[in-house]
Amino acid sequence: MKKLLISLFVVITILLFSTYFMGEMVKNETQKMFVKSVPQGVTSKLIRYDKGFLRATAVSEVRLAIEGEAPLVFDITSSIQHYPYKAVIDNQIKLRDPLLTQKVETYFASKDWLTSIEEVNLCGQLTGQLTLMAGSSSYGDGQFATKAVTLDYQMDLHHYTGAARLDWGGLQILTSEDDFSVESLHIKSNFNLLSAHSEYDYFVDIAKVAILQADFQSRLAGIELLGSSRTGEQVDTIDTSTEWRIARYEIDQDSKKLFTNNHIKLDIKGLYSPALNLLRGAAEDHQQVQSAFAALLDHGGQLTLSKLNSQTPWGKVTGHLAVTVQPGAVFSDITLNPFMLLDYISGDAQLLLPEALLQQPNLSESLQLGLNTGFLIREATNLSFETQFEQGELTVNGKVIPL
Repeated sequence: MKKLLISLFVVITILLFSTYFMGEMVKNETQKMFVKSVPQGVTSKLIRYDKGFLRATAVSEVRLAIEGEAPLVFDITSSIQHYPYKAVIDNQIKLRDPLLTQKVETYFASKDWLTSIEEVNLCGQLTGQLTLMAGSSSYGDGQFATKAVTLDYQMDLHHYTGAARLDWGGLQILTSEDDFSVESLHIKSNFNLLSAHSEYDYFVDIAKVAILQADFQSRLAGIELLGSSRTGEQVDTIDTSTEWRIARYEIDQDSKKLFTNNHIKLDIKGLYSPALNLLRGAAEDHQQVQSAFAALLDHGGQLTLSKLNSQTPWGKVTGHLAVTVQPGAVFSDITLNPFMLLDYISGDAQLLLPEALLQQPNLSESLQLGLNTGFLIREATNLSFETQFEQGELTVNGKVIPL
């Protein structure tokens, strides 16, 4: 009996200690989150944190900057329940502006149009879900309707790495003349907030976008966008990669205006990150914008368009582009004499077009001019353009062009 009581005492002690530890960990991590860097245009502040043994309440605010308008302010009250192995956080999110609150609640037909719940376990793993309800609004003979949005996310609070997934049913905008719709949008992202430049990967998938008008119709299907951002070879540089794919683009439901297997991939390496940060915060400050561009030019970089493909109604279009800007270009000198930039640029490009484009009235004159001047040459059933630029010398289709 004595051993049983001792065992029971030990178990209760462990449970109580775990509950206390859980409460302390959530409090500390919450306070740390509010001193971390946030995206440009977003500010957050922890106003109050009242901690008890089994429960806690946190009051905070988030401000979203809107150009030319007053900031959008959200008041958040978080009710936190402590357990021995986890904490459950129920976030009540409200708009501070009462007039805007009334409009939003009318649109979503609910006071609880935005809900958020999170959990934190003993290992410091945060999981959460943010849900925005479906809503609609009518105006005259038109309608604006959005489907529900769900954001699921996970984050390691020790290393500030994680993943997020956003699922949105889409929207539809109807007027007497137009019908615009987006169907089934999904975004997945991985991130590392403690890396030098908040490294991330993302993938966007949109099932369909349609623009329907009386005299014009456009439909896109199978839209994908992939991207990443990494610290470059130098600590103060960023390497980015962006890739677009559109499986099908159709105009006026006409097979002669159908574009398939559209693919673009763009990589940029060695961008000077302090200059990019300066650009993000420059807004309309002309002097800051000039300083940012001067720094970007001075540090140079590489741009590579490695994929440019499309199966058009006239045949396949392919191309690529690679440009290197050597460090040392002086912005003030180049603004006075733009040709000085040629001393710092090298690269090559290639474009292959279907010969059938010569029969298109809006393109034939320009393409024929390219053939007459040698900028385009015929290769089988294609029109080819190939160029290299190195140390001020331009070569087009094997011929040196004086500059």
